[in-house]
Amino acid sequence: MTDVRDATDTAVVTPLSDLDEAAVELLRESLAEAVRDHRHVIVDLHAAPTIDSAGLSMLVRAYNDAKSHGGTLMLAAPSRYVVTVLHTMKLHQVFPMYPDVEAALTA
Repeated sequence: MTDVRDATDTAVVTPLSDLDEAAVELLRESLAEAVRDHRHVIVDLHAAPTIDSAGLSMLVRAYNDAKSHGGTLMLAAPSRYVVTVLHTMKLHQVFPMYPDVEAALTA
């Protein structure tokens, strides 16, 4: 399940579970639509404590799609586990990360 908020040219997509293969199936279309319809997308990860390879792949794809359209994809409120996985995969240098959605919105 996901929650999508829309504010001008920024969309906030909030996965409501771990970013695993099952969640990716539910989230992929919402995230693709947000990237397609907005210049900036924030993925609010406060309710997604873990991530697997399917979740990473989805985020990288969305990031690349946003970038190819001149936009940005940012991560807000990633858990310590998610940050560790991103560091391990050297993706912490790719994704702008913020402590919460408000910080991402003001960036």
